Amino acid sequence: MTSRPETWPEAVDELLPHTLFSLAEKYPDLTYSEYPKDALDISKGYRNITYREVANAVNALAWWIEKNVGKPEKDDGSETVVYMGPNDLRYGILVLGSIMTGYKPLFPTPRYGAEGLNSLIAAASGSIMLTPASPFPVVAEVLAIRDMRTFEIPTLEALLAAEAAQYPYNKTFAAHKHEPFICLHTSGTTGFPKPVIWTHDWANSAAKGHYLPTPEGYERMDGRMHGSKARVMFMFPSFHASGFSGMLFFPLFTGSVVIYPPFAPDPKGQIEGLVAALDILGEEGKVDIIAMPPPQTEYLASQPELLSRVVSKVKSILWAGGDISVAAGTTIAAQIDLWDDLGSTELGPFPAVRNLKYAWSRENAGAYWPYMQFHPAMNIRYEPVSDSVEGTLYEAIMVRNGAAENGGWVQPNFRIYTDASEVSLGDLFTRHPTEEGLWKYYGRSDELLNIVTGEKFHPGTAERRVAAHPGVAEAMWVGTRRPRCAFIVRLEEGATVEDIWPTVEKVSRDSGVVASVRRDMILVVDEPFLKTAKGSVQKKAMLDLYGKELDALYAGGESNDTAKS
Repeated sequence: MTSRPETWPEAVDELLPHTLFSLAEKYPDLTYSEYPKDALDISKGYRNITYREVANAVNALAWWIEKNVGKPEKDDGSETVVYMGPNDLRYGILVLGSIMTGYKPLFPTPRYGAEGLNSLIAAASGSIMLTPASPFPVVAEVLAIRDMRTFEIPTLEALLAAEAAQYPYNKTFAAHKHEPFICLHTSGTTGFPKPVIWTHDWANSAAKGHYLPTPEGYERMDGRMHGSKARVMFMFPSFHASGFSGMLFFPLFTGSVVIYPPFAPDPKGQIEGLVAALDILGEEGKVDIIAMPPPQTEYLASQPELLSRVVSKVKSILWAGGDISVAAGTTIAAQIDLWDDLGSTELGPFPAVRNLKYAWSRENAGAYWPYMQFHPAMNIRYEPVSDSVEGTLYEAIMVRNGAAENGGWVQPNFRIYTDASEVSLGDLFTRHPTEEGLWKYYGRSDELLNIVTGEKFHPGTAERRVAAHPGVAEAMWVGTRRPRCAFIVRLEEGATVEDIWPTVEKVSRDSGVVASVRRDMILVVDEPFLKTAKGSVQKKAMLDLYGKELDALYAGGESNDTAKS
């Protein structure tokens, strides 16, 4: 096995394909990533994929695109190719191959329905659909309502085995930095997902964010998964911004080796596959850190034996993409270092730091794990917006860095909102009760319920508390533009409203008058909640889906009010 360098070349002011080819020339046999030999059978072990193989695959796919799809009319990334496939390295290869042939890729999540996908593809001006040999069923549904040219791309194995000639790519960063290179999308929590365009200048800003100096007396939290010696088990889907960042930015910008677990359709199978993968990798392939979404984090916390096995094999765990329950976080933090790697589609992962005085104490697990501190270069201002049972809620506002600040680093957000001097991150936080600079993520500002009385309530904590009841499968507060709050719940098999009512009543009481839910304002549903790619609830879609039932529920509630008066 080729030894890894002590330091990694900084990739700034250059286009991503040039970064890859430079690294492939310098470190051809160095491991780029590790994948299961069989995504459905981890017992077959892992395959190391080298920088040379990835470079060959990118060249092979670029030639394939030119031959089969053809070159776009404009060689500037304005035309979009759409791809939905299994969670493998073709996503990253397709990004670079698309850049070199003049396209930009769009990676929608296959979890959305055909209507939502059609809306997203139309907004991104997508006219070409690339598919694997076995497309997701929703692809056929999209093609039934949208006219697109369709092509089946080569398998990952075929691309990696290729010995393709170098595809000509002579663009420079200075001349082409404002061209788009990928189209991602919002989560769709509050409506159909919307396109988010990253330019080459955005990628350059993200790269420079990785290289920001660490303030004295602090630790860079993302530093644990960045660096030429870091080995990261990555559990995010490749179509998500976090998954894409891990697949391309980590190995290109920092030299990290990203390792992928076997495929499984649900958190239970994914965590069981993770543990099996750690066993297969053994001491020689030891993983430093696991990065996982909230549903997998919650499931791991609920399985003491599996958690114990994970803790014995890795140094730390991060979660990203949403919040986790206090119970789950405290359980994990009592055994291993745990933190929130907050980010957004517009900004990417947020550079965060931790004051070294906050020791990673197992005995003090509940004190600090929920809290984070942005790197000073993020230039965040906190504005109070509402009250909650946990204290004042603050909205995080990012202020554009000046030319003389932080080495001239401009935050990636402002490569999208180019004319803005400040941008809301859309995230709400509460202060640590005693420690300056520590903030706890509370939820999204667009999930605040605005009751017609003028009162506001963020339901995140209340929903998580009720969902922790063993009889509750999923829970959701509603109330915007309504006279009071109501509650949508899916019960576990055999559970009843009577079983969960004491918990709902207590959580309502603890959350204040504005959050109060009466017994006659509970809507029980049978179908699983609609979810985003991150696993969070599509709240706007849920309100649309159950609009008639909610109207009837509120009408009945008003009748009860009249009868009582």
